[in-house]
Amino acid sequence: MRFALATALACLALPAFAQGQGGGGWTLISVGGTAAEPGGGIAFSADGAVFGSTGCNRFQTTAVSAPGVLTFMDLGATTRMACPGALDAQEAQVLSALKGTVGVAYDPVGERMILIPQDDAPVLGFVRAD
Repeated sequence: MRFALATALACLALPAFAQGQGGGGWTLISVGGTAAEPGGGIAFSADGAVFGSTGCNRFQTTAVSAPGVLTFMDLGATTRMACPGALDAQEAQVLSALKGTVGVAYDPVGERMILIPQDDAPVLGFVRAD
């Protein structure tokens, strides 16, 4: 019970830029080549902290970057709201893609980023948040 409360409080305490769609964040636009349900996104901070939303629940983790790759550490805090229908499937896919080392493709002209997992997890597409 304490862990769930601590987890929920940690996610509520995420920086405002990560909870919203602005301030250097990315909006999730596709999961496995299919249009994403609204509300998903991810933001990175210079100290390696990663914050985001699957479209239903918020998450927090850390990552280490190197040219063309990100290595996600164990998923930290997540909120645990029940996700209806398509959001439940999207959440499972997003969280499975944010494990271990993923390739990163960035299009500076279109302000798009693609995270490409090394396993069978789906590819995630993002566009720079306004």
